[in-house]
Amino acid sequence: MSEVVLSIRDLKQHFAIGGGLFSKKKYVYAVDGVSLDIKTGETLGLVGESGCGKSTVGRTLLKLYEPTSGKIFFEGRDITDLSVKEMANLRKEMQIIFQDPMESLNSRHTVGGIMAEPFEIHGIGTPEERRVWVEELLVKVGLPKTAADRYPHEFSGGQRQRIGIARAIALKPKIIVCDEAVSALDVSVQSQIVNLLLDLQQEMNLALIFIAHDLSVVKHISDRIAVMYLGKIVEIGDAETLYRTPKHPYTQALISAIPNPDPRKRNKRIILKGDVPSPMDPPDGCHFNARCMHATDICRQTRPELIALDNQGHQAACHLVQPDD
Repeated sequence: MSEVVLSIRDLKQHFAIGGGLFSKKKYVYAVDGVSLDIKTGETLGLVGESGCGKSTVGRTLLKLYEPTSGKIFFEGRDITDLSVKEMANLRKEMQIIFQDPMESLNSRHTVGGIMAEPFEIHGIGTPEERRVWVEELLVKVGLPKTAADRYPHEFSGGQRQRIGIARAIALKPKIIVCDEAVSALDVSVQSQIVNLLLDLQQEMNLALIFIAHDLSVVKHISDRIAVMYLGKIVEIGDAETLYRTPKHPYTQALISAIPNPDPRKRNKRIILKGDVPSPMDPPDGCHFNARCMHATDICRQTRPELIALDNQGHQAACHLVQPDD
């Protein structure tokens, strides 16, 4: 069995807003008690509607945001309270690919300069060696060596994302968070980037956390999938099981919205009523109860916990779901 490379336990990220002389401070409960294990070489898909907390989970577990509470373990080591300086060396092992590569690439620097920066920060190699490594990385992600002398604005969106991927793998990390890494790309380019990530994962034995809202893409790349709603995980399991037999009503609704490529077969769409509640004021009981057609009194009063549905890791947080039902 693959070793666990990163674990989070009851992770919470609450952002304070407002508060002043005459007003009380309020909080956005962006992440409200998430526990996950990510194994070496696996891809964990993290899905849900916009605002459910997926990206915040990814950035908090990398300590780009300091967690409000909870624990983060990297290869068994508790890194929750490490300082910025103490985290510096660990950054080589944990990387992120952002949704918009243009915002994460310095437009004033050449691609070669941008990609050499990780080596410079960690004092690895000479300038000549770094140039060779940069060119090798560009070729690995499907770009010519000459790309090193050009600027980010000279590339297409897909090419810029390849540059972002090359920079993320430069120091041979063990885990990469892909934060909506293909969401802004054309469909044809999405498949190319996904296949590139899969090839690099196999070659480097990477663990990937793939954050997205497109469930068809997530299904293609993920080994396991965690479904989030309003800061909490409502269902998690291996990709095949979760798509074949989703248990939580929210997961069922998301999967029903996936287009069927066969025009002769139409999915029975589950239309959710209402909007996602504000993370500043989540409802009592199950966070999904106001939009769930099956909600009962217990759903409105008591918050459900994740329970095991089988011995293969399939879990759901729903009062109406029982093991092996």
